[in-house]
Amino acid sequence: MPILLINKAKVAEKLQVAIGYSDMEFNAFINEAQEFDFKPLVQEDFYFDLLAKKADAPYVELIDGGNYDYKGRTYNFQGIATVLSYFAFARFKLNSSAVSTSHGFVVKTTPNSEPLSLAERKNDYYEKQRQANLMMEDVVKFIQRNITDYPSWNASQNCNSVTSNGFKTKVIQ
Repeated sequence: MPILLINKAKVAEKLQVAIGYSDMEFNAFINEAQEFDFKPLVQEDFYFDLLAKKADAPYVELIDGGNYDYKGRTYNFQGIATVLSYFAFARFKLNSSAVSTSHGFVVKTTPNSEPLSLAERKNDYYEKQRQANLMMEDVVKFIQRNITDYPSWNASQNCNSVTSNGFKTKVIQ
Protein backbone atom coordinates (compact mmCIF):
# COMPACT_ATOMS: atom_id res chain seq x y z
CA MET A 1 0.00 0.00 0.00
CA PRO A 2 1.48 3.37 -0.97
CA ILE A 3 2.31 6.03 1.60
CA LEU A 4 0.09 8.99 0.79
CA LEU A 5 0.89 12.50 2.01
CA ILE A 6 -2.73 13.69 1.78
CA ASN A 7 -6.23 12.26 1.69
CA LYS A 8 -9.55 13.12 0.07
CA ALA A 9 -10.56 15.32 3.03
CA LYS A 10 -7.41 17.44 2.55
CA VAL A 11 -8.24 17.93 -1.14
CA ALA A 12 -11.84 18.80 -0.23
CA GLU A 13 -10.57 21.58 2.07
CA LYS A 14 -9.25 23.39 -1.02
CA LEU A 15 -11.38 22.15 -3.92
CA GLN A 16 -14.89 20.79 -4.44
CA VAL A 17 -14.93 16.98 -4.27
CA ALA A 18 -18.16 14.98 -4.23
CA ILE A 19 -18.92 13.72 -0.72
CA GLY A 20 -20.22 10.44 -2.11
CA TYR A 21 -17.03 9.66 -4.03
CA SER A 22 -15.24 6.76 -2.35
CA ASP A 23 -12.12 7.65 -0.35
CA MET A 24 -10.47 4.46 -1.56
CA GLU A 25 -11.15 5.28 -5.22
CA PHE A 26 -10.00 8.87 -4.71
CA ASN A 27 -6.72 7.60 -3.23
CA ALA A 28 -5.82 6.31 -6.70
CA PHE A 29 -5.80 9.91 -7.97
CA ILE A 30 -3.70 11.00 -4.98
CA ASN A 31 -1.21 8.20 -5.57
CA GLU A 32 -0.95 9.12 -9.26
CA ALA A 33 -0.44 12.77 -8.34
CA GLN A 34 2.41 11.87 -5.98
CA GLU A 35 4.07 9.41 -8.34
CA PHE A 36 3.55 11.03 -11.75
CA ASP A 37 3.23 14.76 -11.02
CA PHE A 38 5.11 15.51 -7.79
CA LYS A 39 7.90 12.91 -7.65
CA PRO A 40 9.47 13.99 -10.98
CA LEU A 41 9.79 17.54 -9.58
CA VAL A 42 12.07 16.50 -6.72
CA GLN A 43 15.17 14.40 -6.20
CA GLU A 44 14.53 10.75 -5.38
CA ASP A 45 16.31 10.79 -1.98
CA PHE A 46 14.30 13.85 -0.95
CA TYR A 47 11.03 12.22 -2.02
CA PHE A 48 11.65 9.11 0.06
CA ASP A 49 12.87 11.18 3.03
CA LEU A 50 9.62 13.15 2.81
CA LEU A 51 7.57 9.95 2.96
CA ALA A 52 9.63 8.50 5.82
CA LYS A 53 9.78 11.72 7.87
CA LYS A 54 6.35 13.19 7.15
CA ALA A 55 5.54 13.32 10.88
CA ASP A 56 8.79 15.17 11.80
CA ALA A 57 8.39 18.89 12.53
CA PRO A 58 10.30 20.32 9.52
CA TYR A 59 8.46 18.01 7.13
CA VAL A 60 5.06 18.73 8.71
CA GLU A 61 5.70 22.43 8.06
CA LEU A 62 6.76 21.66 4.50
CA ILE A 63 3.66 19.57 3.87
CA ASP A 64 1.19 21.95 5.55
CA GLY A 65 2.69 25.24 4.41
CA GLY A 66 2.35 28.53 6.25
CA ASN A 67 4.30 31.68 7.04
CA TYR A 68 8.06 31.88 7.53
CA ASP A 69 10.62 34.63 7.97
CA TYR A 70 13.52 35.12 5.60
CA LYS A 71 15.88 38.09 5.57
CA GLY A 72 13.57 40.24 7.67
CA ARG A 73 10.45 39.61 5.60
CA THR A 74 7.53 37.25 6.17
CA TYR A 75 6.64 34.93 3.30
CA ASN A 76 3.79 32.49 2.82
CA PHE A 77 3.70 29.24 0.90
CA GLN A 78 0.88 26.76 0.38
CA GLY A 79 2.81 23.58 1.17
CA ILE A 80 3.13 20.24 -0.52
CA ALA A 81 -0.36 19.16 0.63
CA THR A 82 -1.94 21.92 -1.45
CA VAL A 83 0.31 21.21 -4.43
CA LEU A 84 -0.69 17.55 -4.27
CA SER A 85 -4.34 18.51 -3.81
CA TYR A 86 -4.31 20.45 -7.07
CA PHE A 87 -2.48 17.68 -8.93
CA ALA A 88 -4.89 15.04 -7.57
CA PHE A 89 -7.96 17.17 -8.28
CA ALA A 90 -6.80 17.70 -11.88
CA ARG A 91 -6.56 13.94 -12.36
CA PHE A 92 -9.90 13.40 -10.60
CA LYS A 93 -11.73 15.95 -12.73
CA LEU A 94 -10.31 14.59 -15.97
CA ASN A 95 -11.03 10.93 -15.26
CA SER A 96 -13.74 10.55 -12.61
CA SER A 97 -16.73 10.77 -14.93
CA ALA A 98 -15.77 7.59 -16.77
CA VAL A 99 -17.17 4.49 -15.10
CA SER A 100 -15.97 1.00 -15.91
CA THR A 101 -18.85 -1.36 -16.71
CA SER A 102 -19.11 -4.85 -18.20
CA HIS A 103 -19.85 -3.08 -21.51
CA GLY A 104 -16.77 -0.82 -21.41
CA PHE A 105 -16.24 2.69 -20.08
CA VAL A 106 -19.32 4.91 -19.95
CA VAL A 107 -20.20 8.40 -18.77
CA LYS A 108 -23.32 8.35 -16.62
CA THR A 109 -26.01 10.94 -17.27
CA THR A 110 -29.19 11.90 -15.45
CA PRO A 111 -32.25 13.85 -16.54
CA ASN A 112 -31.14 16.73 -14.29
CA SER A 113 -27.48 17.01 -15.29
CA GLU A 114 -25.07 16.86 -18.17
CA PRO A 115 -21.41 15.83 -17.86
CA LEU A 116 -18.66 18.28 -18.73
CA SER A 117 -17.26 17.80 -22.19
CA LEU A 118 -13.83 16.29 -22.62
CA ALA A 119 -12.56 19.68 -23.81
CA GLU A 120 -13.85 21.38 -20.64
CA ARG A 121 -12.32 18.66 -18.43
CA LYS A 122 -8.98 18.95 -20.26
CA ASN A 123 -8.96 22.74 -19.86
CA ASP A 124 -9.62 22.38 -16.12
CA TYR A 125 -6.97 19.64 -15.87
CA TYR A 126 -4.29 21.83 -17.44
CA GLU A 127 -5.29 24.86 -15.36
CA LYS A 128 -5.04 22.91 -12.07
CA GLN A 129 -1.70 21.46 -13.18
CA ARG A 130 -0.45 24.98 -13.95
CA GLN A 131 -1.64 26.25 -10.55
CA ALA A 132 0.02 23.31 -8.75
CA ASN A 133 3.31 24.03 -10.50
CA LEU A 134 3.13 27.72 -9.54
CA MET A 135 2.60 26.76 -5.89
CA MET A 136 5.47 24.29 -6.17
CA GLU A 137 7.78 27.19 -7.01
CA ASP A 138 7.03 28.69 -3.58
CA VAL A 139 7.62 25.28 -1.94
CA VAL A 140 11.03 25.11 -3.63
CA LYS A 141 11.90 28.62 -2.39
CA PHE A 142 10.90 27.61 1.15
CA ILE A 143 13.11 24.51 0.99
CA GLN A 144 16.07 26.44 -0.41
CA ARG A 145 15.69 29.12 2.28
CA ASN A 146 15.59 26.42 4.98
CA ILE A 147 18.01 23.99 3.35
CA THR A 148 19.54 22.80 6.63
CA ASP A 149 16.20 21.16 7.49
CA TYR A 150 16.12 19.24 4.20
CA PRO A 151 19.65 17.92 3.51
CA SER A 152 18.56 15.45 0.82
CA TRP A 153 17.13 18.25 -1.34
CA ASN A 154 20.50 18.95 -2.95
CA ALA A 155 21.59 15.32 -3.16
CA SER A 156 21.74 15.74 -6.94
CA GLN A 157 20.97 18.27 -9.63
CA ASN A 158 17.43 16.93 -10.19
CA CYS A 159 15.67 19.27 -7.74
CA ASN A 160 14.32 21.75 -10.22
CA SER A 161 10.74 22.42 -11.21
CA VAL A 162 9.86 20.73 -14.46
CA THR A 163 7.85 22.85 -16.85
CA SER A 164 7.38 20.29 -19.60
CA ASN A 165 7.67 16.58 -20.03
CA GLY A 166 10.04 15.79 -22.85
CA PHE A 167 10.08 12.09 -23.56
CA LYS A 168 12.78 10.63 -25.72
CA THR A 169 12.54 7.18 -27.21
CA LYS A 170 15.24 5.08 -28.75
CA VAL A 171 14.81 2.41 -31.33
CA ILE A 172 16.68 -0.73 -30.35
CA GLN A 173 18.10 -2.53 -33.39
